[in-house]
Amino acid sequence: MSKKGLWFFTAATALLTLAAIPYLDRPLAEFIRASGWENAGLFSAGMALLDTLTGIHIHIMLPGLVLTVIGGALWIPIRMRRHGAALLFVGATQVLSMLICGMGKDLFNRVRPHELLDSGNWDRIWFASGGSFPSGHAAFYFGLFLPLVYLFPRWRWLLLTAPFFIAAARVNANMHFLSDVTASMTLAALITLATATVLRPEPRGASHE
Repeated sequence: MSKKGLWFFTAATALLTLAAIPYLDRPLAEFIRASGWENAGLFSAGMALLDTLTGIHIHIMLPGLVLTVIGGALWIPIRMRRHGAALLFVGATQVLSMLICGMGKDLFNRVRPHELLDSGNWDRIWFASGGSFPSGHAAFYFGLFLPLVYLFPRWRWLLLTAPFFIAAARVNANMHFLSDVTASMTLAALITLATATVLRPEPRGASHE
């Protein structure tokens, strides 16, 4: 995915976030609860597998921290700088996505949809000691995979499968509203653009603007 593609992705997810908050979030959450599809086995099992593989339960920034340290070490020798820059790019993007996402959670304090559905009280959703917005899971996976998509554009559709699956799983479990996950997509895309501009990693097999 080129920088142009990332800007398009950023704009699309930002617009979807703005539309979802007033018009889509609550109806979708209520539809999932009423349909009986909430927390479907396919989504819960798939998310558990991906979470185990990525080590998110050990530490939410584990992949990013490991890649940042290794990338920083490889960046020092000139002959390894290309590989170091790529690893540093992925690691820094993931770490920054999680750090800023955490700040957003503390700022907005949005109540999770399953809590609102259980209580039936929709009078206070924002600034109410919640942790729904933005989605930490979505920020984790998009912060990890969007830079990989930038580096390996030919594999973009395969690489995007995991983060989009996680986003759908979090919405399906009513752990997050639609706008929670799309906001994290926007955040991760913006950080990917910023780190790509600063670190200038070399994509494999395609030119980027």
